Amino acid sequence: MEKLLSTLSQFNRREQMTLLFGALLIAAYVLWLAVLSPLKHKRDSLLQTVTNTQQSLGKVQLLARQYEVLSQQSNQANNGGDISGLLDASLRDNGITMTSFTPGAGGEVRVRVDRIASDVLMQWLYDLEVKYHIAIRELSITASNDPGLVSVNLRLVKP
Repeated sequence: MEKLLSTLSQFNRREQMTLLFGALLIAAYVLWLAVLSPLKHKRDSLLQTVTNTQQSLGKVQLLARQYEVLSQQSNQANNGGDISGLLDASLRDNGITMTSFTPGAGGEVRVRVDRIASDVLMQWLYDLEVKYHIAIRELSITASNDPGLVSVNLRLVKP
């Protein structure tokens, strides 16, 4: 340290101030490079992570709300009392018109649908069992004179 002070004392006051100011600038620059710049980059990285996490949370909350609504709708459909209301809803959802409807004993119903496309029929039958939880006791499918269209007789029950 004495050697540094003796070397510094060789310069006049103005040169000493200039050297001291330069040393302070160099120390500040090294501090910036070694400490502050990496901290700024880390802060920016963390801010981006927080932003991405908030966006993901928003998507998850939206999906959770949609799930709750669909779950409530499913529960309402499952608990929705009479088979005729559920049958009507399923027919409406699939764009089908029934030809005849006959209520039977024990909550069973007989339904006839004429001139229905086979792919629409299969989707409707699937919806009846999976979405509306209506069991198919009997099923009779007959071909019609039009290609691709069939007539169907069903005996349905809500378990």
